[in-house]
Amino acid sequence: MTESISILYDNLHLSGVLHLPEGIQHKKVPLIVLLHGFVGSKVGEHRLFVKAARNFSEKGYAVFRFDFSGCGESDGDYADVTVTKQLKEVQAILDYVSQRVEVDKRNIILIGHSLGGAVASLTAAVDKRIGKLILWSPVAKPYDDIAAIVGEAALQTAKGLGVFDYGGFYVSHRFLEDLKNHHPLEAIRSYDEQLLIIHAEQDEDVPKENAMRYSASLKQGVSADVHYIKEANHTFASYSFEEKLFEETLVWLEKNKEQSNKIAL
Repeated sequence: MTESISILYDNLHLSGVLHLPEGIQHKKVPLIVLLHGFVGSKVGEHRLFVKAARNFSEKGYAVFRFDFSGCGESDGDYADVTVTKQLKEVQAILDYVSQRVEVDKRNIILIGHSLGGAVASLTAAVDKRIGKLILWSPVAKPYDDIAAIVGEAALQTAKGLGVFDYGGFYVSHRFLEDLKNHHPLEAIRSYDEQLLIIHAEQDEDVPKENAMRYSASLKQGVSADVHYIKEANHTFASYSFEEKLFEETLVWLEKNKEQSNKIAL
C-alpha cells in the first residue's frame, strides 16, 4: 500500500511516498524515514529507495521516502539547496509522519545514504524522536567529502560564478560554504541510541573509513554495529549488493527490536 504525499514547508511542496504494510488496521507500526544524498531523489540510483521501501514494508515497517527541495518531484531548485535547509525540511517531515495514526512514534528509524547519512546523523543528535539510526555509506566530513566528489575545478567555478553545473544541477557556492558549518562526527557524540553503519567496501565516492570515523566518535559507553558490503560501490549498484544491504539492515532491526522489547518489559 502506497500513498503519495505533498508536505508544504517554507512555501515549497516536498514530494513524498508513504509505504504501509498490509493488514495494519488499528495497529501502529515502526516507521523508517529514508534520506537521499547529494543531487539524489526519493527513487534513488537504480531505484534503490523504491526497492528498499517495498522490501521493508513487506516486513512490517512503514516507510517514508521523500525528495528534499530542489530534488526529484519537490518544488525548488538545487541552486538554493543547503544542508542547513535540508535539516529544517527533515524536521517538517518528522512532524508530519510522527502524527500519522499508523505510526508508532516511539519507534522512528532514520536511514541516510551518502550526504543523507550526514543529515541523518545531525538530526538524530538533536531530535529525540529518533530511536534508531542507520547510515549507508555516509558522508562524515561534509565539505571535504563533497569537494572530493565534485573536484577542484568545480569549486573554483562556484567561487567565481556563484554556481557550477554538476550533471544538470546547479550547485551553489553557498551550498559548499554551508557544508563547512556542519560536523556530524562531532554531533554524533550527543546520540546515545542504537546505530548501524553499512559501508560499501569499494566505495568510489565516499571513503569507507567514514564508517569507523563515526564509530570512533561516539561517546564512551555507546557503540555502533559496523558492516561492509564486499565489492559494493557507493550506491550498491547490483541486485546482490542491494539484497545484502537490505538483509543486514533488517536483521539488525529485528535483533534490536527484540532488545527494545526486553528493555520495555
